[in-house]
Amino acid sequence: VALCFSPVGSKLRVRSRKFPALVNCMAIDWFHEWPQEALESVSFRFLQEVENIEPQVKESVSRFMAYVHTSVNQTSKEYLANERRYNYTTPKSFLEQIKLYRSLLGQRSKELTAKMERLENGLQKLSSTSAQMLSCLQLP
Repeated sequence: VALCFSPVGSKLRVRSRKFPALVNCMAIDWFHEWPQEALESVSFRFLQEVENIEPQVKESVSRFMAYVHTSVNQTSKEYLANERRYNYTTPKSFLEQIKLYRSLLGQRSKELTAKMERLENGLQKLSSTSAQMLSCLQLP
């Protein structure tokens, strides 16, 4: 039987208090952080499904996402050394980062498209108004 708990938050602590056998009678395997290449590969794979990004930009974004995650891990280690407090980053938090990027990209793309349509409509109205004004001025 395999039970998977994330160390982020208080759920693991609460469950281990309620059920002490979870800690006493089991082997706990702590998963190590993903290497840089794995982070880049996973982020690039998830970015392949996004249509609005050019291929060379996808590669650059995937490398940047991996860099951000590894730098947060490094900063968390420094935070632990200085403040003696933990900040956990898990593969799940990396996947959430990718999901957040994709949702924000989609949202901003829709907003930008709406603004472009609004601008085009405004320009059409201005050109039709100027044409009407010119026709009014040429009548007499």
